[in-house]
Amino acid sequence: MPATTNPRIVLIDDDPRLLAATARLIAAWGYRCETFTDGRAALTAMAADPPALLLVDIYMPELDGFEVIARMRLIAPGTRIIAISGDLVRGHPTHVLAVSEQLGVAATIQKPLRPEQLRTLLGQLCAPASTA
Repeated sequence: MPATTNPRIVLIDDDPRLLAATARLIAAWGYRCETFTDGRAALTAMAADPPALLLVDIYMPELDGFEVIARMRLIAPGTRIIAISGDLVRGHPTHVLAVSEQLGVAATIQKPLRPEQLRTLLGQLCAPASTA
């Protein structure tokens, strides 16, 4: 683990605007945040240095969030994971996040992200040194 005491969070989402906005919030709350738009690149980085927490979108091209979660369980079983999805049918959430829970994620978030919900979850799952 690097010398800094603030937890490292990895965020994976194929939407660059959402990725940048969420990363800014996470950094403003005192966490170190590393972002990826590609699940494969993120897994490679996390294999070398597992984060305290992973936030992963479920629907992504090439390697979806389900596969990222499953592989992360093998790479770093202790890393906590939050699954994120905007999957709606006729305005109602589908079973996608429930499936994520079966894969052992610590929490789920339905898009659009609500900053207060995200901040609460981050505080519960890995408080930064400045607020611990």
